[in-house]
Amino acid sequence: MATPTTARGTRLPPEEIGYLVAGPGRAAETALARLLDADLVRVSRDGLVSAVHQTELGASTAVETVILVNLRKAVRFDAVVRNAAKSAEMRALHQQLRARGLTRDPRPRLAVWWVFLAIGVVLSALAFLEPWTLFGAVMFLGVAYWTFGAKPLTRAGRAALKDVTASDRVLAVALKGFRGRIGNQSVGELFGLPQSVVKMLPRKKKRKAGSGGAAGTAGCGSSSCGTSSSCSSGSGSSCGGGSSCGGGGGGGD
Repeated sequence: MATPTTARGTRLPPEEIGYLVAGPGRAAETALARLLDADLVRVSRDGLVSAVHQTELGASTAVETVILVNLRKAVRFDAVVRNAAKSAEMRALHQQLRARGLTRDPRPRLAVWWVFLAIGVVLSALAFLEPWTLFGAVMFLGVAYWTFGAKPLTRAGRAALKDVTASDRVLAVALKGFRGRIGNQSVGELFGLPQSVVKMLPRKKKRKAGSGGAAGTAGCGSSSCGTSSSCSSGSGSSCGGGSSCGGGGGGGD
């Protein structure tokens, strides 16, 4: 399987894909999926997660490491995701994605944005006759740009997700979450998880049209178990704190 890359050629791991798609909760689910895929953790039929070895060896990211550290004793499936999503390691991942220009703070679109745009256009036309109106045009167009809002993913973030597909079960979790579906099959079933365990995770709520929050992808809007907003486009759950990312176009790239 080819490793997903950004337009800049930067390798994009599944955990980062999960964050861009649906925020910190999805990234936490993806980290847990990678540990399950590598047989580093196991899940009992009653939804308790435990580490196979009492060591962090085998973890490939800081978020995976913090999950293993917290599995010295068995922990509920949903609590593993929630705790990882709220961790300092997840906040560090968020900052890394922002520093690389893949995410940003979302802004809601205000209903009056078009009024500022219309005034700016009129003043721009008048500038041919009255040059001083150009200053007002710049101001109103700037306000229109800001009030148009922005989704959590930048253009680079959307480009990074453009060709990503659920080509393996870890990427399936990154894109859809454990509660999502690939065709007629539940993503959780790819890991042998019963629905009683998968449904421990909260169901993602649909975002109201026009809102600029983060958590689904890539745009956002989910039931999250933490603070701040999160983003997503795939189905599935997302819990966590910190600001998140999502996709879709937003105002003002």
